Amino acid sequence: MKKIITAIALSASLFTVTACGSDQEEQATETQAEEAVDLERAPDASWESVSGIQAPVESTDGPKENSPVPHGYERTPQGAVQAAILGQVWMATADDQTWTDVSSTMTAPGQGRDQWAQGRSLMTVSGTVTNAPAFKGFRITDYDEDNAQVVLATEYPGVGLTAYPVQLTWQGDWKLVLPSLDTAPDLEEIDGLDGFVEFEA
Repeated sequence: MKKIITAIALSASLFTVTACGSDQEEQATETQAEEAVDLERAPDASWESVSGIQAPVESTDGPKENSPVPHGYERTPQGAVQAAILGQVWMATADDQTWTDVSSTMTAPGQGRDQWAQGRSLMTVSGTVTNAPAFKGFRITDYDEDNAQVVLATEYPGVGLTAYPVQLTWQGDWKLVLPSLDTAPDLEEIDGLDGFVEFEA
């Protein structure tokens, strides 16, 4: 009887140890995943002037390619931040030969893209931006591996500090989801950078 009791006890203890080990492994995996997806880490980027606007032109999270326009971002929050900023910069500054590449490479298909392309085709853009806005920080308000929303804190001359949400989707790369004209958000004036991760340009 003692042998049977001992065997049962040993089996139970082994099961408990195995279960604990399994739980610990799952917790470690979850912790590693959480550490990998850090929504409050700024891209480790090099900043340069893009047509007069200071922008993070290169980082470990992309873009990997710059021709004809920046593309090739990592599927990370920092890659989404990079794509959000560079997408805004290139949409504002691309010349008449490049804006179609911006549309097809940096933005996702949809009504918003179609409307932007139609409006852009009716104007001419060239040269360097004067009184350029300055990117000051970001806040990621929504993120998974397929979609992200990055709120950019930007200082505009004569306006001040503003916040603007940029929606992105993963389609083999982070691409901007442009809002349609009737759903486009307005710039929101803000008093400071509380709640934002500041850039070190």
